[in-house]
Order: sequence, then C-alpha cells, then structure tokens
Amino acid sequence: MIVVRPVRADEREAFLGPALRSWLDAYDGVLDAAEVADAPAMLARAWAKRWQAFRVAVLDGVIAGFYSLGAAEDRETVNYLWHLYVDPLAQRRGVGRALNTAALAEIKARGADKAWLDVLRPNAKARAFYAALGWREVREEKDAYDSIIMECDIA
Repeated sequence: MIVVRPVRADEREAFLGPALRSWLDAYDGVLDAAEVADAPAMLARAWAKRWQAFRVAVLDGVIAGFYSLGAAEDRETVNYLWHLYVDPLAQRRGVGRALNTAALAEIKARGADKAWLDVLRPNAKARAFYAALGWREVREEKDAYDSIIMECDIA
C-alpha cells in the first residue's frame, strides 16, 4: 500500500537518500557534471528551505518518492507541479501514479482546473510517464535547460 502524506521534520535523512537517487536517475548524463556533482548539496539546501512543502509517498514503510507544488498564494505557481520524483528502487510499483494523483488533488483543492509542469526535453522517461497520465506537451521553453511545458486538465 502506498500512502502519500506531508513529510515530517524528523525524516530528513530518510528523504534525502531516495531524493538523491531519483534526481540522479533523472539528470545524470542530461545535466552538466558540475550540477550532478552538486546534487547532494542542492537537495540539502532544498530541504532546509522548503521541507514543509514536500509530500512523500511511503511504500512498505519507506519513503519511495515525493512531490512539491508551487506556492499556493502565487497566481503564477498555484497550479505548478514543481517536483515529482520516484526512487529508482521503487519505480514501476505505482508510486509515481499515486504522487501524480495526490498532486492533482491538491492543485484542484487550490481552485485550479489545470496543472502544469516543466520537464527537460532530453528526459524522455519523464515525458513518457507524464503523457501516460494524461499530461500533454503545450510549448517549449528555450531556457538554459531546453524545457518542455506540459499541462493536464484536472477532473
């Protein structure tokens, strides 16, 4: 059984291991070596800054993935799925689907009828995952990362 819930302050170490594995799974070989090398420190900074925003998926008593959303009080990010990552050790077990469902429910509770996210063009695995869940590619962002903006209607 997968339970999606807010992370607790005492789960920092339990969170950072799966977060790092999932981040490396998504970006190793896609981003430059310096960004990949900085991943542990970057995730520690993200935890320190916004741990209260993370929702985790717990599978068999272990954190298996997480998501976070844009700020609820910001019109530009209220319906933005900022992060959704699944530990590679738990992939293909419904964790990503559970996180997506919970994230969309949280966005809907904020009053939005659409959600959006960005994904790096080279991250074919993530693009296929989101497409299978009903997300559609709506535009390109020619930024430093060559991002694709995806959108999903919330039923």
